[in-house]
Amino acid sequence: MTLPLNKRRLFLGAGAIALLSLALVLLGRMWLAGWVLGALLHLGGASQIKLTVTEATPWRVVVDGLGFQVRSQVFAAQRVTIARRHWWTPSLGAVHIEQARVPLTIDGSDTNPWAWSTYQNGRAKVQPWQVPLEELVVEGRLVVQAAALPAREVPGKITARLERGQTWQFSVEAKGPGLSLQGEGRYDVARDVLAFQVTAAALDLQTWGGFARRLVFLPGGPWELAGKFTGSAAGRLAGKKLTTSGTVRWHEGQVTKMTGLSVHASGIEGELEFSDLAQLITQPGRLRLREVRAGQLILRNVEATLALAGAHKVAVSRASFQALGGTLTIEPFTYFPGLREVEAVVQVDGIDLGEIMALTPDLPVQVSGRMSGHLPVRIDESGLRFGTGWLELTPGLPARLALTTGATRELRLTELRLDIRPPNAPPGCSARLHLAGTPVDSIGGAPVRLDLNVSGPLERFLHFDSPKRIRD
Repeated sequence: MTLPLNKRRLFLGAGAIALLSLALVLLGRMWLAGWVLGALLHLGGASQIKLTVTEATPWRVVVDGLGFQVRSQVFAAQRVTIARRHWWTPSLGAVHIEQARVPLTIDGSDTNPWAWSTYQNGRAKVQPWQVPLEELVVEGRLVVQAAALPAREVPGKITARLERGQTWQFSVEAKGPGLSLQGEGRYDVARDVLAFQVTAAALDLQTWGGFARRLVFLPGGPWELAGKFTGSAAGRLAGKKLTTSGTVRWHEGQVTKMTGLSVHASGIEGELEFSDLAQLITQPGRLRLREVRAGQLILRNVEATLALAGAHKVAVSRASFQALGGTLTIEPFTYFPGLREVEAVVQVDGIDLGEIMALTPDLPVQVSGRMSGHLPVRIDESGLRFGTGWLELTPGLPARLALTTGATRELRLTELRLDIRPPNAPPGCSARLHLAGTPVDSIGGAPVRLDLNVSGPLERFLHFDSPKRIRD
């Protein structure tokens, strides 16, 4: 049957209007979906929002090329898919974010995007966990940044699901070169209580050494760090009260000073238990170093008991090591990393005079015996400096001294004491040496007594970088 011309025109016109109406509805949905997402991001503190809605139905919305800023940090995702089981419910349903890029600046060299109090476009109106969702999956890369360092990307995934009773269950996993992490947690929306656990974490300092140097300051730096950190953590956030705890272990550690005096420590093993991980507060823990080489000075079996009292204070309650043939014990001291210097008092027990003299090859003296004493020291970027202290012969042990200028003369020492920076010393005097003894090669020879003032810095006589090695 053929319709009359006027009826055919009416039918075609009605079809065109229906198709145009459907297109407008779809376009309207796409525009509305984009507007809603943009509004939510804006209320959450974002600006410079860009997105393209490529699909929009009451049950499914697909957004490509998402990008926005939170203060100066740029966030992006290649695709966001929103799936809703029931289009009439006031929820975005299940949200799947693919190929996300999330920045993390670890050293404060850029504006912190996680501080939700203020933003470029004013105060955030909506917290991220208040957005109406039922399920969230984020797959992408965490972009770790620090000043003057190339960014490192760590692939990761976050999965969260809203269970009955308004409780979120979530899991986190990340694994990249030299870094891995697994965690899980629960957030009770009604009670506003977040509980979380980092069940396993590992960090290779060889890979992440540059970032570690941005967070850890050692005296006389910079230093190169190596070894592996492992640990676990747990925490609870109730309202604004955060409690955290955790354990961190350092295995196969090494540290090397990169400028000035050559210093290398190896065989480092340590463990710290954090009573407040967020504030970096720990219980006293043990640190062990198999060997430390400072130029030609060798320290062995270094053991220390220390505790962190925040990011800027380290309390060392005990430290000891073997060096120069004896044992040295360091009195309790406090180290402030931001100052890049340390002051401590060393108690010396039975160090070998021969090994001490190996550090002073320019002196025409050979000495044997052992000394003990009390030595305040300071280490900073300019090197080592002694405070007011002393060394003297260990009682009951034989000691000899031989002068090698011209004819060699050897003394059997009965007294030997070195006072370092004595308070009553004349100007320019850094130390005072007193010795007494009798000649070895003459029977009944007259006793010898000698008092000398050392002019100029005493530290100049200790050639730590001399090619002449201390005996192993």
